[in-house]
Amino acid sequence: MADIANRGDIRRLVHTFYGRVRQDSELAPLFNDVAQVNWQPHLNVMTTFWSALLLRSGRYRRNALAPHLRLYGLVAYRTSHMQRWLTLFDLSVDERFQGPLAEKAKHWARGIARNMEIQITKATASQEVCNDRTNR
Repeated sequence: MADIANRGDIRRLVHTFYGRVRQDSELAPLFNDVAQVNWQPHLNVMTTFWSALLLRSGRYRRNALAPHLRLYGLVAYRTSHMQRWLTLFDLSVDERFQGPLAEKAKHWARGIARNMEIQITKATASQEVCNDRTNR
C-alpha cells in the first residue's frame, strides 16, 4: 500500500471519508439535516484544506472553525461526535494509505479534533452564560 503523495490521493481520501460520514448514524444527521452540507463544494474545500496541511499547497484560506461553531449553535455538542469523526477518518486513511504522510494526516486530524473541541466547548459555554443573563 502506498503513502499519500499528491492532491489526487487526498481527493480519494476525502471522498472515502465523507462517504462514510454521509452514511454514519451519528454524524450523517449533523451534516445532512442540520448543517445541510452542499457536498460537492464541501468535498472540494476539504481536499484543498488537507492538501494545504499535508502537501503545503498554501491554497486553503478559510476559517475552519466557523462552520463548526455555527453547527453547534444549532445542536448540542457531544464528545462522541469528534470521537466518531476521528474513527472514520483513521479508518479511511488506513484503508487506502500507509506511510509517513498517512500517519501525519491522522496526527493532524487528532490535533484538529482536540482544538475544535476546546473552541466549541468554550463558545457553547459562553453562549450558555449569555443566554442565562438574558433570561433572568
